[in-house]
Amino acid sequence: MSRPRAGSPASVLLAFTLLGCAAPPQSEEPAQPFVFRALNLRRQDQQGRPLWELSSPETRYDLSRKLAQSRDLTGVLYEQGKPLYRFSAANGVVLNDGELVQLEGPIQLERLDKELPLVLTGLRLRWYPAQERMEIDRDPKATSADLELSAGLARFLIDKDRLELRRSPLLRQGGEQPLRLSLEELDWSPGSGLLQGRGPILGQRQLGDGLVQRLTSPGFSGNTNEQTIDLQAPVRLDDPQRQAVIDARATRLDLGRRQATSSAPFQGHYGPIRFSGGGFRLDALSEILQVQNGCRLQQPGEQLQAARCRWNWGAGTVEASGSVVLRREANGLETTAERLVGRIGDDGFAEFSSPGGGRVRSELRLPGTAEGSDAGPLRPDRDHRQQRPPAFQL
Repeated sequence: MSRPRAGSPASVLLAFTLLGCAAPPQSEEPAQPFVFRALNLRRQDQQGRPLWELSSPETRYDLSRKLAQSRDLTGVLYEQGKPLYRFSAANGVVLNDGELVQLEGPIQLERLDKELPLVLTGLRLRWYPAQERMEIDRDPKATSADLELSAGLARFLIDKDRLELRRSPLLRQGGEQPLRLSLEELDWSPGSGLLQGRGPILGQRQLGDGLVQRLTSPGFSGNTNEQTIDLQAPVRLDDPQRQAVIDARATRLDLGRRQATSSAPFQGHYGPIRFSGGGFRLDALSEILQVQNGCRLQQPGEQLQAARCRWNWGAGTVEASGSVVLRREANGLETTAERLVGRIGDDGFAEFSSPGGGRVRSELRLPGTAEGSDAGPLRPDRDHRQQRPPAFQL
């Protein structure tokens, strides 16, 4: 028989005949995932010690995709074979038998150390076990005692025990007169307590009377175990309601005591009064500024020098002690004492007097008397104790 040409009636008939005789293809049903009563995954280090473990009371496993969907997941992270962190999540997906674990909220990661507590929470966490890295990109927050750290992204490096906060991180201290610091990047090692912040740093402290104090710095280092933050220079502390500013160098914040201290020279102003010194301590709770290592106060026409000053911003009182010298430029009056106290008037100027009739010494230079002339300045014949000590305008 001759073979029919392609496209001939015979070939077309044969094609339809074969098509009609062929059995219709059967649709394959997708493989149903396995349902397990429990999921338990573990990994060990080279010495056979546990690195981490993950478990769930119910898991659906897709064998073809190597994907496990679980609920109520719990796990433990180990350090040198001992449990260090415990974590939990409402739901989770395990890919490629543990290559990637995605947990969905609420999520909690808790440090199992009563002396160094830490709780890290969020709504979505990606865990890369082989890289020993976790990332929370939905509402991450870390709390330790009265400190709270938050950001748009939290990256936890498990092997280094370091938490890296990115995307507008914030550090908050709760309790009385809460403090808030915003910055660009923040790294925290919960075990050692070390903090490293890169700025600019913008801070706010809420006072009890509703007033707000502000601070700025280019960066800081600190330690949460010691409750300290060391601000890098230049540092500015600003109290807008009182028109008070301190421009300082390196400054330490004692979070526990609510104090700011510096042992470096600084300067500032309080309304019309300018002040400076070799160091200071500012107590936020009592609103007391202590100027150390040489105190100098100035306002138009007058100035005071002393070894130290104690300034109560809330009460508006000032105390100068240690070789106090008060000078007025208008009449050349110079008064010396071991201690003078003063009060800030409604006009913002300070008036000083000797407390309790204390001993003072005054020198007055008469107008037209040349310095170094035979007449010299008018001096008291001797130190005297005044019955009603005069008020000295600073």
